[in-house]
Amino acid sequence: MARELAKSSSNLNDIVYSGRPRNEEPHVKKTTKKKSEKIEYIVRVDLDELKIDDEEFDDLQSLYQLFDLDKDGILNFKEYEKLLRCLGYRLGEEQARLLATSVSVDKSHYSVSFNEFLKLISMQQASEPDEETLVEMFASFDKEDVGMIPETLIKQLMGSKDDINEEDIHEMLEEYFRLAQIKGIKTGRPDGIPQKAPETPPPGAGSKTRRSSKAPSRKSVLSGGEDTSQLSISKGEERWIDYREFAAMLQQ
Repeated sequence: MARELAKSSSNLNDIVYSGRPRNEEPHVKKTTKKKSEKIEYIVRVDLDELKIDDEEFDDLQSLYQLFDLDKDGILNFKEYEKLLRCLGYRLGEEQARLLATSVSVDKSHYSVSFNEFLKLISMQQASEPDEETLVEMFASFDKEDVGMIPETLIKQLMGSKDDINEEDIHEMLEEYFRLAQIKGIKTGRPDGIPQKAPETPPPGAGSKTRRSSKAPSRKSVLSGGEDTSQLSISKGEERWIDYREFAAMLQQ
């Protein structure tokens, strides 16, 4: 009977995860104590190599379990998409598939095992700047060394990236100003910064609309490729941002 049940379970997995190897090793260990079944994920990756500490591992495991409804250590594509949204990723279906193929053996149905999920998180973290790097980048625009830069400059820095849209930028900034109000952080023009008349923007400025809704993380939108050295600071009345606090918020 047990053999038939195991065979039936194996056949079911072949149907649900047909893109995965038929002889794939199990992803969970099941134990029964006092009529209660306990599920434990089998970890086959090196957490130290992935730079995932014990606390982060526990958080990632708990999050993964929320979407692993059948407790088999594998998420189907729909479950995987929901997990990505929970992590703050706003990807189209094709983008989500491409991300899955970077770690998953399932190249046709894009299922993601728990170990593959850990690899995915590690890859994303490795591609993102740390807090110190962000502060140094912001500080390069702080010519008066006041520890603050204008909101307009932050918008320009973020808007220079193709993987974030205006709505994402707005939400991020409003979250900062909400936290600034709670913490009592000033958002007005810093002392020592002269008030200057606003410049007239060139024809067509601001007309470009970004369509991408990808947001792998809040901090990643400021990393990589684009040359931001020529970005200008708008001279009108506006809110100012403590970039050390902002960088710390992006790391959360």
